[in-house]
Amino acid sequence: MDKDILSHYNSPQGAQSYTRKFEKHLSERINNRHEQRLLQRLIEKISAETPFETALDLPCGYGRLMPLLRRHARHVVEGDWSLPLLKIARENQRTDASTGKADGYVRATALAMPFGDQTFDLVLSVRLCHHIREHAERLTYVRELLRIGRRWVVFTYFDYHSLKNLLREARRKFTGKRPKWTLKASEIAGIAEAMGYEVVYSIPLSRLFSGHRYVALRRKVHGEPKLS
Repeated sequence: MDKDILSHYNSPQGAQSYTRKFEKHLSERINNRHEQRLLQRLIEKISAETPFETALDLPCGYGRLMPLLRRHARHVVEGDWSLPLLKIARENQRTDASTGKADGYVRATALAMPFGDQTFDLVLSVRLCHHIREHAERLTYVRELLRIGRRWVVFTYFDYHSLKNLLREARRKFTGKRPKWTLKASEIAGIAEAMGYEVVYSIPLSRLFSGHRYVALRRKVHGEPKLS
């Protein structure tokens, strides 16, 4: 993981800045509303057959997605590396009765999660992968998510083949910007197959304005029909 990013989010100042991120700018407010709607539809689809008993949200940040998860899972665990953000998430849920309470707050790194194999019916990990500098660590991150998932894993990554990334790559020799920390759909599909999963949904947050992609993977069960 990038040490500067970890240090920033694990500081009181960085945590407070992140809690205001999705309200500070109009573009972020629009992105947040769009993302919430997309994720709501996605989780409704994958939970339609059988509701989730247990769910993990990591990184949970300040608990932005907790209300959504509470509507679809009986027990929710909130996890993050940032102690200040975990504290804020807990305080937010204590003051907002509509969210319910998390069943646990766990400090954890996404590269070595402190959970046993197949612990959660749903593992949700949003807006983390593109912060992981090393390509090998991004692959480790995906494997860790799938390891602890029992039924479904939903996460986001910055798509190498997205229009936004391809344009950035074409301009980099003129701008001097670093490359985005990306993954390819083929890499995710390969890990999924090796670990007994199938990719059921793969949805871009925006084809024109974002390189982020939501992917939902289901652990294969013999004789279980695929979703249409």
